[in-house]
Amino acid sequence: MSSENRYTDYDPWAWLYNESEAHLACRRFMPSLKKLLLPHLPKGAEILDLCCGTGQLTQQLLSGGYRVIGLDGSEKMLHYARENAPNCQFILGDARSFEFPSTFDAVICTDSALNHIMSLEELKSVFRNVYNVLKEDGLFFFDLGLGKRYSNIPVNDGELKNEYAWTVGETYNSEEKTGTFTITIFQPSPEKTNENLPKPSFDLPAIKRSIYNNFLRFVKPATLLQLVDKNWHSSKITFSVKPYSKAEVEAALKEVGFTSVKVYNFRCKSAASKEDKYAYFVAEKLHNELSFLESRPELIGVNNKI
Repeated sequence: MSSENRYTDYDPWAWLYNESEAHLACRRFMPSLKKLLLPHLPKGAEILDLCCGTGQLTQQLLSGGYRVIGLDGSEKMLHYARENAPNCQFILGDARSFEFPSTFDAVICTDSALNHIMSLEELKSVFRNVYNVLKEDGLFFFDLGLGKRYSNIPVNDGELKNEYAWTVGETYNSEEKTGTFTITIFQPSPEKTNENLPKPSFDLPAIKRSIYNNFLRFVKPATLLQLVDKNWHSSKITFSVKPYSKAEVEAALKEVGFTSVKVYNFRCKSAASKEDKYAYFVAEKLHNELSFLESRPELIGVNNKI
């Protein structure tokens, strides 16, 4: 598939995502999947991991006995995914245009990946593709930043490592209802890492890194800018994002055929009608009028051992 027809923006920072964010995302989403999705799937269910990234979550599902196929638009992300989940099939493709037979018991799309879809029409295309590949009674689990998710924050997270550091900041245009987030990566200058030269010591004191990563990161993330080695060079990568309202998402899902849509907050509780920052969605492709989730209320809230 031509790079012009797929989402390739994550290529430049695939290595960093693999080193850092992917592990955090895996820890965030496995508990949610265990609570909201996996208890409702048959043993050995077939799952499509849409926008699978570097495959850490894919591997967790494989280890739990599920059959998983991963799809992502970034060739470099899939390079790491094949290392992290060597027994999984990974496919280079775009969420807006993929096609498979209707063989999946579930489709998942995590880490706000769908906020990179920049129009409601294209989001409907994703939903339609997902609907088409699901079996009857199949489930679609995804998370999404809603209308008030994004704001203007120069630094809202970061990490300080021995070999590199990074920060992320975001902007939001309330009139256009679009935003950006920018990753700033700090690394030793290339000329100072030449293997033919004596290797200088770039190691920041371990205690300084520990204090930032375990405390300051969560209360004063911009402190990293004061702690990072002043001799390191920086580079920036900016991504566009678009939030959607809960009502827009529910309507789009139902327009393509999903007739049962459940919405949950970040605590995996039923989302209030005024929820406007972040939500999990579980949509079902119904075989008949009675939803599988509604017909098996005893399963709701049961944790699946994985």
